[in-house]
Amino acid sequence: MPPAWLPLAAIVAVIAVSAVRLFAVQSAHGVKAYGFGRHAEIQRVAERNWRLAVAAILAFATIAWLRPEWELALGRPDWAPNTPIRWTASALFLVCFLIIAVAQIQMGASWRIGVPKEGPGALVAHGLFRWSRNPIFVGMIGTLVAFFLWSPHIGTAAVLAATWTLVLIQVRIEEEALREKHGADYDAYASNAPRWFGWL
Repeated sequence: MPPAWLPLAAIVAVIAVSAVRLFAVQSAHGVKAYGFGRHAEIQRVAERNWRLAVAAILAFATIAWLRPEWELALGRPDWAPNTPIRWTASALFLVCFLIIAVAQIQMGASWRIGVPKEGPGALVAHGLFRWSRNPIFVGMIGTLVAFFLWSPHIGTAAVLAATWTLVLIQVRIEEEALREKHGADYDAYASNAPRWFGWL
């Protein structure tokens, strides 16, 4: 059986690598890599909800590690602590972390959290971005799917559903900004790379 702290470690690792990349981009390129200025009213709400989602998933991951019996009150079925399922979740955690980390590196100076007033950076269409226009979001959702497999209950389901909704909103804003800045180049890229993965 994988260790009970693994979901918390995986989620903290995703947060840490994102923070490191944010600092690296701002330091090396002098750009504001964190900003929710475009469509500010919508993005301010989204930013608050992102923070709530992160706090909630960290809390649920801590419960899964230190107080797993509390999950029963949240509706976790008795069969959930299943070795094959948890090894599957562990593998998915690792794959999703690698997707997120590699995609952030491949974005280079274009890496952003949110869409600042200044708009996006240069169009990135190489590496993982040849296969998905949003590999980082794919990795984030995959991480939450992994945690739901590990601890299926109303709390993890709610965070997964809320985050998916936030991702859909954020992607629309980012696509609008990219199309506005890059025009036909973005349209050509979008026609060849799926929004998510494969046919999705």
